[in-house]
Amino acid sequence: MKKRITLFCTSMAALAFSTNVFAHSLWVNLNESFSHPPGHAISSLGWGHVVPMDDFLMSEGGAVTIERYDLVGPDNSITAMALPVIKKEKTVISKTGMDIIPGDLGLRKISLTKETTPGTYQVVAESKANFFTGYVDKNGKTKMTTQAMDEIKDAKSFNFSCRYKAVAKTYMAIEKWTTPEPAGHTLELMPTCDLGDVHAGDLITFEAALNGKKLNCDMDGMNYLFATSNTYGGPDGFSLSSYIMDGKAQIRVPTAGEWVVNVMVRKEVKPDNELKHLAGKCQTIYYGSSVSLTVKP
Repeated sequence: MKKRITLFCTSMAALAFSTNVFAHSLWVNLNESFSHPPGHAISSLGWGHVVPMDDFLMSEGGAVTIERYDLVGPDNSITAMALPVIKKEKTVISKTGMDIIPGDLGLRKISLTKETTPGTYQVVAESKANFFTGYVDKNGKTKMTTQAMDEIKDAKSFNFSCRYKAVAKTYMAIEKWTTPEPAGHTLELMPTCDLGDVHAGDLITFEAALNGKKLNCDMDGMNYLFATSNTYGGPDGFSLSSYIMDGKAQIRVPTAGEWVVNVMVRKEVKPDNELKHLAGKCQTIYYGSSVSLTVKP
């Protein structure tokens, strides 16, 4: 257990301080198929570093708990999909020394019918807010835990303590693209273009806001939009980025395939700012928001 928590918190610390915002992010994969009319889409959750799938939602490399997994209709109606079931599964050891571990990444089939309303659908996922704290105990040992600072009784001093919450969205246009409504996220990333018909070389545009206030790249926060794909960057792990100015950002996608656009915002917890209710629980807050899309050739 100690090894798991150490790896877990090391991963989250890397997420917090890395300039590559795509370190341990949450995203939604949506694969559409119309080979059997009227068609369907397969939805699954991505967690980690590499699109489309990197790791399970709970693993030694990092962990996240999903509290919302919804299909949102063109009329903004919300239909809850079954949450991923997280439980300890029996590991099967192969004859050649490989571990085979079962798990649930939120694999769901969304089938169209003759009554399906045309327009833009959203699949929305949201994690619980989790605390990650590194501290020195009364015996001088350095420890890491998933507790808030005020829940740790044997702390002599704290090295860091943060709270992290991740949200993710993707879109599917049935017959036509209609302007989607915000999902109500604290950090909301919204497309301002038709994501249902994006081709390699096209410019995609977004708006980003925290608590309804437009993000900027200024002295109050250097906020960027990042985009990554397994068709671009590859094992080198580099991504595209764009300044967010007056809440707006844009990126030209160079390759066809699945892309994930991501924003990460860091805020200090102070006794006299809007996060004062978290004073004594953590030192910083990280918000992560992603939108995934499929780029056509």
